[in-house]
Amino acid sequence: MFGVGTTELILIVIVILLLFGAGRIPAVMGGLGKGIKEFKKGFKGDDEPVANEALSQMLQPGVGKHVRLMPDGTLEIGLPEGATLVEVDQSWATLQTDGSNEKIPLVQVKRIVFRA
Repeated sequence: MFGVGTTELILIVIVILLLFGAGRIPAVMGGLGKGIKEFKKGFKGDDEPVANEALSQMLQPGVGKHVRLMPDGTLEIGLPEGATLVEVDQSWATLQTDGSNEKIPLVQVKRIVFRA
């Protein structure tokens, strides 16, 4: 294994124990594991389309209703006035206000609230 024998491995483990202490090694290894997991997730990058697809399915009943996008990312649907939700696809929602269409990316939508 990379030219490192058993004696060298034992010596490396002893040095690591002396540097970090036995109590901190699980925390260090846990942090390393979480970092690797996040790196792989970021490198893969395919989680966002699944979330967008689910979000677009949730928005389909709101097509044709008045909506308002709040600054905190909340999309209110079913208001008495406001922009009209015209179309929803995998990554965009099209809103119509005063004859002009505006496309907003679904990643801006953090929460959906249906009003009666």
